[in-house]
Amino acid sequence: MFTLNDEEKSLLKEIAKVALYEAVLHDRHITVDPSKLPQKFSQHLGAFVTLNKDGRLRGCIGRFEPDQPLYEVIIDMAISASRYDNRFTPVSVDELDSIDIEISVLTPRERVNSVDDIVVGKHGIYIVYGNKSGTYLPQVATDMGWDKYEFFNSCCVEKAGIAPEHCKDAELYAYEAIVF
Repeated sequence: MFTLNDEEKSLLKEIAKVALYEAVLHDRHITVDPSKLPQKFSQHLGAFVTLNKDGRLRGCIGRFEPDQPLYEVIIDMAISASRYDNRFTPVSVDELDSIDIEISVLTPRERVNSVDDIVVGKHGIYIVYGNKSGTYLPQVATDMGWDKYEFFNSCCVEKAGIAPEHCKDAELYAYEAIVF
């Protein structure tokens, strides 16, 4: 099972912060020497980078099935969350000092049979129906005070845009996240 200690979490957060600052301040993509990083950062794992400003969401983008090492996914998602989350305008230079970074390193998704298999606070969900899909990280349900059914219904209808009558036929996947 993949784990991260506090030092490794701090290092990944620092990589995300440097990537964010370089992108916003200098329009540059950083490169990191993998030989100076823990070996486990070279594993191909999914991750989300969430940016918050004054306790409110400012950007969040992630990737489930990366074709890159974890540290590169973190770099790319930090930049993407600051520039390409279409719910928000790009992060400005003036905002940088008030941005908090949260990283969620994801376990592989597993298909589940029903909403009853979801454990609130432990599982994130990924829902697919036809060409529509959506996901919520595990912390969304607890942050919103939702039970598993509210969690599922909101992700299905509001996030994925699936008609309520089709939600019961959607494919449902669960995953866990190391959030820091």
